[in-house]
Amino acid sequence: MSIFQKIFSYLGIGLFIFLLARIGIFAVHYENFSSLTFVEVLQGFFYGLRFDLASLLVFSGIPLLLMALPFRWCTSQWWHVALSILVFFVLVLEGTLLIGDVIYFGYVKRHLTNELLFLGKDIKYLVSEAAANPGYLTIWFGMFFFGLFYWLRLSKVKVRTGHFHWPKFILFFVFVVITGRGGIGMKPLAIVHAYSSGSSSLGNLILNGVFSASHSSLSVPVERQPISESQIVTTLNFAQDFWQKPFPLTQKNEPKPGESNNLVVLFVESLTPRYVDSFGGNDYKITPNLDRLSAEGWKFNRFYSHGQRSIEGAQSVLTGMPSVMGLPTIANLSANYTKIAALAEENGVSTIFVNSTLRESFLAQAIAASTGFSEYYGKEDMPLLLDYFSEEKDRNLGWDYETLIFSLEKIKNRKTPFLAFISLSTDHTPFPKLNEPFNRFPHHATEEGGYLNSLHYTDWAIGEFFSKAKEEPWFQKTIFVITADHVLAHYQKDGFLERFRIPLIFYAPALLKPKVIETVSSHLDLMPTFIDFMGLDAEYTALGTSLLRKQESFALVREGSLVGIITDRAYLKHSLMRRMESGKIADQVPDSYYDKLEARLLAWDRVAYDLTRKNRWAP
Repeated sequence: MSIFQKIFSYLGIGLFIFLLARIGIFAVHYENFSSLTFVEVLQGFFYGLRFDLASLLVFSGIPLLLMALPFRWCTSQWWHVALSILVFFVLVLEGTLLIGDVIYFGYVKRHLTNELLFLGKDIKYLVSEAAANPGYLTIWFGMFFFGLFYWLRLSKVKVRTGHFHWPKFILFFVFVVITGRGGIGMKPLAIVHAYSSGSSSLGNLILNGVFSASHSSLSVPVERQPISESQIVTTLNFAQDFWQKPFPLTQKNEPKPGESNNLVVLFVESLTPRYVDSFGGNDYKITPNLDRLSAEGWKFNRFYSHGQRSIEGAQSVLTGMPSVMGLPTIANLSANYTKIAALAEENGVSTIFVNSTLRESFLAQAIAASTGFSEYYGKEDMPLLLDYFSEEKDRNLGWDYETLIFSLEKIKNRKTPFLAFISLSTDHTPFPKLNEPFNRFPHHATEEGGYLNSLHYTDWAIGEFFSKAKEEPWFQKTIFVITADHVLAHYQKDGFLERFRIPLIFYAPALLKPKVIETVSSHLDLMPTFIDFMGLDAEYTALGTSLLRKQESFALVREGSLVGIITDRAYLKHSLMRRMESGKIADQVPDSYYDKLEARLLAWDRVAYDLTRKNRWAP
C-alpha cells in the first residue's frame, strides 16, 4: 500500500463517521428538515462534504502531512504507528462530538458552539445525560469499534518504499491547506456559508457539530453586511452625535424618593409557556401556583428569551448586553459592561445569588462574581429537606425546593433593601424520578412525562416559597420576578416564535395591581426594569428598555449562528449576510415592513458588535 492510499483510507473512515452523524441529525430530528425537498436534502449532504473535509483536515491535517513526508526514515513502522494512534484519537474525539451534537441539536435546534469550552465542571452531569439515552451510547460504541477495527488494520500496513515523490507531497500539502480552509476563496469557510442558500433548515443539514463548535470557540470573525454609521443613526433614530459620544448607549436613572424596593428574581430552567396553563391555554393542571401568581400580578404574554442557552439568558438579564455573533459570551468577554449587582451594592442594596446546581456548574459562580454579587451559594451549601429516591439525591442539578427554602433563610436576617437572584434547575434534563404526588405522568429522564413531573414539583416548591415569604416583614416591599432562561427547546416544534417565547410574571400584591401586558419584550429589557424597581441612582448601558416605560414593542433574539427580531406585527431571521426567514403576526403586513425589520436588526447588531469590540459599551 502506498502512503497516500493509507492517508486517504483514514480520510475515508473520517468522512464515513461524519456521514453517519449527518444521517443521525436528519433522521432523529426529521421535523426540523421536513420542509426540505428531496433535491435540497441531497444538496445538504453534498455541500456538507465541504464542511466535513474542512473539519477533518483542520485537526488531522498535520499528522497526515507528517505521515506523508518524503523522507526514507518516515516510512518506518514506529513512525506510522505513532501517527496512526494520533489520527485515531482525533477521529474518536470528533465522533464523540458528533454524537453529542445529535443530542444537543434536539434541545436547541442548532449545532454545538463554544459551550464546549465550559463543560469541564459538568462532566458528571453530561455522563448522566448520555446514560439516559442508551441509543446514542450504542451508536458511539459502534462508531468507536468501527474506527478501531480499520485503524488496527491500517496502522499495521507497511508502506511501500522506493522513490520518494516530492511532487505528490507538495500536491497533498496544497490539498490539505485548501480543503482545511474550505476552498480557494479570499475568505476561509465559515459557519455563515452554510446558510448562503437562504434556508436555515438546509444550513443546519449542511453544518456539522465539529465545524460549528471549533469555529465559534476560536472566535472566527463573522462576516456582516456593510452598513455605515450614518445609516445606523437614521435607521434607529439616534441623535446625530451618537457615535461621537465615548459610550453612546449609556443611560442615567434618577429615582424619585421612596421608589426603593427589594427584588427577588426566580430564574427557572426551561420554563415553557405550553405547559403553564395561564400562558399556554392548555389544561395540564400542573402549575396552579404559577397560574395564580400570573393572575395576581403583571403577566407578560409576549415576552421572549434572548437566546437558547442559559448563559445567554443570564448575560442578557444581568447585564443588558446581547449575545453577539463573533464575540465571546460573558464567560470570556474582556469588554466592560453594566453589572446589576455591583450597581445595587453601590446604592446600599445587599446582593445574593443562589444556584440550585453545584457552585461551578454552568459557570454560575463566575457569572455571579463578574456581575457583582457579594454572596454566592450552590448545591453544596444546601441540606436536603425532602426524601428523594436514593439514586437521585446527589444529582448535580440540585433541587428547587431546597434552593428556595435555603434562599429564604439567607434573606431573612439581612438588612433591606436587597437583591436576590435564585436560579432553579430541577427542570433540566435528565429529569429526576420523583415520589408522590409529583409522578403524575409516565416518567422518562429525557421525555415529556419526566419534564411535566419536574415542572409540577417546581411549581409546588414555588408555592411553598411564597406561602412562607408572605409571613416575612419585607414581603410588602418586595417585587418578585419569575421567568425562564429559555424554553424546553427539544419539545418546541411550533415555529420560530415559540422557540423563544417564555413566561414573565411580576408579583407584588402591595405594589402592583394585576394586569396583562401585550408589549413585545425580551430578556434585554429586564436589567433596566430591575434598576427602576430597586430605585437605583445609577448610570448603565443596556440594549433594552425598562418595562415600566417601554414604548417600542420589539425583541432581539439569537438562534445559534442566526439572529432575529420580533415585533407585534412580524418577525425576521437573518444570517447577517442574508435574510433567512420571515413571517407575519398581524393580519396586514406590507413587504416594505420586512425591509425595515431587516435594516433595524442589522443596525442593532452592528451597534452591539462595534461598541463591544471597541470597549465602548460601558465605562
